[in-house]
Amino acid sequence: MLVRPSLMRMRLALASCALVGVVSAAPPAVNLDQQYPAGSIITQSGAEQALVDADAAQKTIDAQYKAERVRCAHVVLVTDCQDKARRAHTRGQGQVHRVQVEAHDLQRKLAAQQRAVQRDAQQVQQQHEEAARPEKERAAQQAAQQRAAQAADRAKDALRQQAQAPANRQSYEQRNAQHEHDVAQQSSVQIRNSADNARRYKEKQDNAKTYAATRAREREQSQKEREERERKRKAQMTQDAANSPPPADPGAAKTGAVPEP
Repeated sequence: MLVRPSLMRMRLALASCALVGVVSAAPPAVNLDQQYPAGSIITQSGAEQALVDADAAQKTIDAQYKAERVRCAHVVLVTDCQDKARRAHTRGQGQVHRVQVEAHDLQRKLAAQQRAVQRDAQQVQQQHEEAARPEKERAAQQAAQQRAAQAADRAKDALRQQAQAPANRQSYEQRNAQHEHDVAQQSSVQIRNSADNARRYKEKQDNAKTYAATRAREREQSQKEREERERKRKAQMTQDAANSPPPADPGAAKTGAVPEP
């Protein structure tokens, strides 16, 4: 059977259109090389953002590859279409991997630098502490010697006071005895001079004793009354709390029901 030239030309045109469709229908690939050229990641925040973008790009190229495989199944040149989709996916994965490696390398480098700075600071601090340690030890030794000297002085003072105690006590007793003797002489002179003075003196002494006893009884009675009032107040509070009605039920108030006693 002969095929007419016009029909052959039509089929070739359809095949050409299908081939063009394979190329033009492919979605644009993610270009991390343009977004993050080699050596452009130089800060910690830039590395973190690059890793976020790389993860998003990986998801995008995976989704594009899956969609391309589905689309290639419906074109004329299936194998060629799938090869192109696979190569695009591989290129995208390579870009993602490069950005991830560069970002992780920078993060490790910055972490190592930070550890080095901290280690240097610790070494400087340790050197300062070691340099100051002899002075601290001398100060501590001087403080200990000062405390020991103060303790020795206190011990000496205690021994001196203990040695002087009998003489001081004797002198004190003598002064008291002389004072009592002088008071007795003055009282004796007053009593001898006037019997009424003696009587008034005795009355003053008796009145003072009576006043002191009265005041003591009044204070005792006042204390008892305060304690009794406090006891009654607490008992009244306890009774009021026991007799107070329970709070009204909000639900019963709404429905109009009377709560049971």
